Amino acid sequence: IFVSILLALIIFYLSINHIIWFDFWHSLSIPAQPPFSDLKAHILFYECFEIGINIYLDECMLIPDGNAKISTHPTIWLKIVKFLNLQNVYVYNIFLIFTFSVYFYCLLKLFSSFDTFKSKIFFIIFFFSTSNFILIERFATDIIIFILVFAILSTNKKILQSAFIFFGILLKYYPIFLTSIFIKNKKMLILASITYFFFIIIFYINEIKLVNENILEIALMIAYGSRTLTKAFYHLSLEYGFFINDNNLNFFRYITVFVFFVYSILLLIVGYKKDTLHEAKHKRELDKHFLAGASIYVGTYIIGANADYRLVFLIFTIPYIVNLE
Repeated sequence: IFVSILLALIIFYLSINHIIWFDFWHSLSIPAQPPFSDLKAHILFYECFEIGINIYLDECMLIPDGNAKISTHPTIWLKIVKFLNLQNVYVYNIFLIFTFSVYFYCLLKLFSSFDTFKSKIFFIIFFFSTSNFILIERFATDIIIFILVFAILSTNKKILQSAFIFFGILLKYYPIFLTSIFIKNKKMLILASITYFFFIIIFYINEIKLVNENILEIALMIAYGSRTLTKAFYHLSLEYGFFINDNNLNFFRYITVFVFFVYSILLLIVGYKKDTLHEAKHKRELDKHFLAGASIYVGTYIIGANADYRLVFLIFTIPYIVNLE
């Protein structure tokens, strides 16, 4: 706990002086922005919303140039900013320090739970990776969801796990893939899946449509996902006169998402069949940490264009993967 709070205070201290902040992150090859730009964007979007701007259709003029000026997050973030009063500088600072402390605590607890030297080495590599540094530098939404995932995996109470997953879906919709952790309890898996599905269809489909339409498709080395690949091929097609253009981009986008979805389903079927056929040879138990991390990665790869800081969830897969023979 002490080390976690200390790390959080160091990050907060660096953010006080913008010169030190930019020099520090640039020395680590991180394209630095003003401190915690993603969190501040939520506050600025809330201020635009309060003066009557539709932040899902019109640009928020308060957002600095070079950043997405149309919101790609569900409206619950506006409610969170209002409820927590994050516009207040003291509340904002306390929220920062508290969240970072919990995040570092989760990471250190994971590190202490890894029981092999190889796992710990991979963890250290992750901790000092640019993916983790960008996550911290931006204070991306995924920090909150990472903490939620850690809480989900730290309890065996199904109702509590379901509630955390539901809250995660409200925050950023992709935690719906975490329902895979109920795979050993078929009744719970079916009940949770049906509940989330009907909630989204009845109450949340418009939120997801807005997010989907406004999502920033970046075709860069710092991104992953089917839509990132589609956008990359689109740029290549324009450059060299191939078949993808503005008129058919949407069609190829949906085709790419569909192909990766089918491919993933086929892998699941083959993996399940293979595991069943060779059940006598290996009795290993599919770890729920691996299920959680892998499900988020595969799910977000299929449906989205993701900045590489979302790779943070792969840390949950490390112990299972390094122990495979």
